[in-house]
Amino acid sequence: MRNKYIYLIILTFLFLLSDKVYADSQFDVTIDGKDVSVKMVNVEVNKTKLDMAFNAYTDKGRTFVPIRELTESLGADVEWDNSTKSASISLGQKEIKLKIGSNIIYINGVKTKLEENSIPKFAEYKEPRIETKTMVPLRFLSEAFGYDVDWNGETKTASVLSSKKETSKAQKEETKSKDKEKIKTASLNNTDKGVKSLNGNNALFTSNYEKMETNQLNKTAEEEAYKAAGLSIPDLEEEERVITKRFKIDGPLTIVIDPGHGGKDSGAIMESGLTEKELNLKVAGRLYELLKKEEGYEVIITRTEDEFIKLVDRAAISNDNGAEIFLSIHFNSSDNKEAKGIEVLYASESKVKIKTVEQKHFANELLKALIEETGCSSRGLKNRPDLVVLNKTKNVSALAELGFMSNEEDYKNIVDDNYLDKLANGLFKGIKNYVNKYGDK
Repeated sequence: MRNKYIYLIILTFLFLLSDKVYADSQFDVTIDGKDVSVKMVNVEVNKTKLDMAFNAYTDKGRTFVPIRELTESLGADVEWDNSTKSASISLGQKEIKLKIGSNIIYINGVKTKLEENSIPKFAEYKEPRIETKTMVPLRFLSEAFGYDVDWNGETKTASVLSSKKETSKAQKEETKSKDKEKIKTASLNNTDKGVKSLNGNNALFTSNYEKMETNQLNKTAEEEAYKAAGLSIPDLEEEERVITKRFKIDGPLTIVIDPGHGGKDSGAIMESGLTEKELNLKVAGRLYELLKKEEGYEVIITRTEDEFIKLVDRAAISNDNGAEIFLSIHFNSSDNKEAKGIEVLYASESKVKIKTVEQKHFANELLKALIEETGCSSRGLKNRPDLVVLNKTKNVSALAELGFMSNEEDYKNIVDDNYLDKLANGLFKGIKNYVNKYGDK
């Protein structure tokens, strides 16, 4: 009997201890004038634990950390403007500007949006003393500066690690030089899992990463695939879906510009070393500059540098920001060196259950304006409901193929900066024509 009582006492003690440990992992802070219960997390930077007087925490599934502690650990410089409650963070060649309470953020001057749960906030701590700290989203800032972020659920630890893709400028130049040499000497029959060989006039290789991701996504449960693109169950309900020809503009018109490929995914690669991902970014950058001058437009660009972004993440950027329009920019290539011209792809609303606006009209306005502006031959419109950036974006969306890198005539145009200006102008006019004809304010 005595042993039984001892056993019960030990169990009770362990229960109370575990309950205390759990309670100790939570604490209250004041955010936007309200007391909020948050969960404490550990943070490591390059495997060194950050020793912080004021703990990092998770709130609504996002990890927040005091701005000074994070930026100093990354080696970044911070300038704080108390009058506007904004901060400018610089590291290497990148500058990020953010404002407390705002979802608008600038990366090297390019405007983008944070999701609602990642907005920087002031948090008033009670322990170890009453003090207000500027809290910023750990993952977004770290990844924006080129770091990888891992999460260990058992230890409640967020680990920030130098990305394997980050190398010194000298290393990058050396790698680039070696890559060009490999391209010139590689056999056209040698391929790896991410590269497909071409026998076209100029293009030597085109990457296969997009096809690989699409195939993988097709094997994923439908609900999970849509969730990865920022869509919830209500978005998938078809019973009350009404298809309209026109679309509603409620406040500023949000447009997402998506330069295709990037990072390890080069798209088509020319013998000269020119890559599709470079061309996509050049045209997207020109288009972004034109659009941001328009009153009433909120313009988001998915990438501003050579970085790899998953297709589903590109769709999520559009969905998370409630964009009305999504446009992905690409160039074409083919084994048939005679293939040339511009085509615009869309996903018919009849084939994609999350669409509520007729899709073909946007693609058509883009194509008409592009042909008028450039004089290039038209390959028409293509219905491609199999493409992730078209079938996982809830809004009006299109993918513009702006010419064939593998065709001699198209290639001569593509390498001309003046022609790239024309392409950007054509896209700009196409967007404006569509909005003016089909948008309801």
